[in-house]
Amino acid sequence: MVKPNSQLQALSRLLPETLGVELEPHARLVTLRPGQIVIGHQDRTTDVFVVLEGSLRVELYSLNGREISLADLGPGELFGEFAAIDEQPRSATVTATGTCALACISAETFRRVALGTPAHADWLARRLVGRIRLQTERIFELNALAVRNRLHCELLRLSLDAGVANNEAIVTSAPTHAQLAARIGTHREAVTRELQYLQKQGIAVQQGRELRINDVAELAEIVRAAAGDVGVAQRAGLSAD
Repeated sequence: MVKPNSQLQALSRLLPETLGVELEPHARLVTLRPGQIVIGHQDRTTDVFVVLEGSLRVELYSLNGREISLADLGPGELFGEFAAIDEQPRSATVTATGTCALACISAETFRRVALGTPAHADWLARRLVGRIRLQTERIFELNALAVRNRLHCELLRLSLDAGVANNEAIVTSAPTHAQLAARIGTHREAVTRELQYLQKQGIAVQQGRELRINDVAELAEIVRAAAGDVGVAQRAGLSAD
């Protein structure tokens, strides 16, 4: 059986090394079962979490129960830092989608360590700016693009996150059609129809939870044709260089 402290040692590998080393003595291990909520929307808690193992989903629900998916989190991802910094209620619900191990750090400790040196503060600032850039992209897509084009953007993001080699990307444990629909503000049937079309074109093939993008460059061109040189298309161009 793996000892809790050996799992927490992963912090120095998953975070910038000096930050992880300083946080490790103050962290405690939290384990979750699939479906278990670690923080809820509007909770008044302030702890910060680092994903050591497993996966989680960040989401909101409308009053009529509609799910709005904001992000999926895996090993190395940090969450909960908003409330730790501004001491406001939690901005979303975070739920385990599989068995998870998390490092939990108090808000006071996180602020002291993360803001204690210029290097750590620079890392945190860049991370937060990255979040803002991503949400700006998605707001643009939601307001300016048709459903099929929003799906193309999301598939291109998944490809880049998975890693592109020889113009191909394999997304393991890919989101379900319903989960993709929740990300882009539509319904499952629309996602299924477009994925079937992309499969006929030879661009994307899904088998179970594995999604294979056979032509990332072509997918990026489809995104550019609809949305212009948006951030995700720019990143795809850099990946191809």
